[in-house]
Amino acid sequence: MTAPQRAGGLLGEILAAKRRRLTAGELAPRGSAPLPSDGARFLAALRAPGPRVIAELKHRSPSAGVILPDPATALPAVARAYRRAGAAALSVVVEQDFFGGDPSWLPEAKRLTGLPVLMKDFVVDEVQLDQAVALGADAVLLIVSALGDDDLARLHRAARSRGLAVLVEAHDEAEVRRAAAAGAEVVGINARDLTTFAVDLDEVMRLGALLPREAVRVAESGIRGRGDVERLAAAGFGGFLVGESLLRAADPARALRALRGEGTVEVKVCGVTRAEDLAAVEEAGADWVGLNFSPLSPRRVTVPAARELREKARWLKGVVAVFAGNAETDVDEVLETVRPDAVQRHDPPPPGGARPLAVPLWQAVRVGRDDLAEAARWAGDVLVLDGVDPAAPDRPGGTGRTWDWSVSLPGGRPVFVAGGLTPDNVAGAVGALDPHGVDVASGVESLPGVKDAARIAAFVEAARKGRDARGARRDRRDAGKEGDGLGG
Repeated sequence: MTAPQRAGGLLGEILAAKRRRLTAGELAPRGSAPLPSDGARFLAALRAPGPRVIAELKHRSPSAGVILPDPATALPAVARAYRRAGAAALSVVVEQDFFGGDPSWLPEAKRLTGLPVLMKDFVVDEVQLDQAVALGADAVLLIVSALGDDDLARLHRAARSRGLAVLVEAHDEAEVRRAAAAGAEVVGINARDLTTFAVDLDEVMRLGALLPREAVRVAESGIRGRGDVERLAAAGFGGFLVGESLLRAADPARALRALRGEGTVEVKVCGVTRAEDLAAVEEAGADWVGLNFSPLSPRRVTVPAARELREKARWLKGVVAVFAGNAETDVDEVLETVRPDAVQRHDPPPPGGARPLAVPLWQAVRVGRDDLAEAARWAGDVLVLDGVDPAAPDRPGGTGRTWDWSVSLPGGRPVFVAGGLTPDNVAGAVGALDPHGVDVASGVESLPGVKDAARIAAFVEAARKGRDARGARRDRRDAGKEGDGLGG
């Protein structure tokens, strides 16, 4: 008797619903993918050095309920956050009846991030493999408990013949052996007890040890923090499929970085004037880019140039429009034309307070010139602590000068540290101050307004390695708890 015939309970219901959709022709491929399937790229991503996280996009699960509300709206921001935080690949749950998925999410996630994408579904028929190719999926999931031995081997061969990689999911020792017998190159161990939903990571490691040495091992459930990743990596696991904990986090990028062992400090690169520098900022994994409109700055960009840069931004958390010595009409024009995600002001707020804006306000504070206790009461969603030029202490705007990092940062809102930061000293600033973010301009340039891609990459790497013990503890907390459901 084959496994599908034995399947009962929830799995049996899911498989029955899937077959009804197949019979109705709902899963037949339609059209062709704008970005073609590339299973080799998916496999290469999972075989790269270091922990490789397959970050999941999932609306809900039968056991956990709604995980990502309004997924069609939320998907772009979450997908970009995953890309920014170093995900090796994405997993998109497309099963409609029990997980609330939508096949159209897959090509959109791939377009937004450029990452290889796994189509997460209950595959029981080759028609679904054709659907995966039509969507541009790079890999598909085959669940051992949903398939008999012959079907498992047949679908695995059929997927590989179509250029798709295959993640074969097993839950127990018998299924691990069946996955290996089917020729699985990538095996996901989901050792969640399907009755209690409990996960024993010792059991995950025991099952992984049964696989052939050349198989890529992917841990699929029960990953609650960096410590779990380190334990599993030591046992030979190279991939980690994580969904619910990232999706429930207030900031998925921050949670993913913590899980991968990176610091969670955000990075803003300011004074970008060229498209190639914007691309370097994004490739390095920075979060924000600053476009400077100040007449006092050699990095000033015109409104048309800024609009083009804004349109070229791919997976940043946001674009910040920076002003110092500007008229209010300048601010209004940029807000209307460039549509930045935030406004950063370097001029002190007027006596009556800054006027309300349609986007968040980042307020610069000049350490050594402005009173920090008073500045802590200034309006603003973010404070940016910057240095002062002793020769011109009243001059607003970035000075490229460091300041006393022994001060206590104002509380109650995110604080970014700026002023004279470079790849060589940013780790010290992060370690001393434990800020929410750091802000750099001249420290990653070869000339004013001309960024150096190597220095940008070095700055981001140093900033993320510069967290102190307080930051490391915060990182572990931010990683959250991994939930249940299909795989991750």
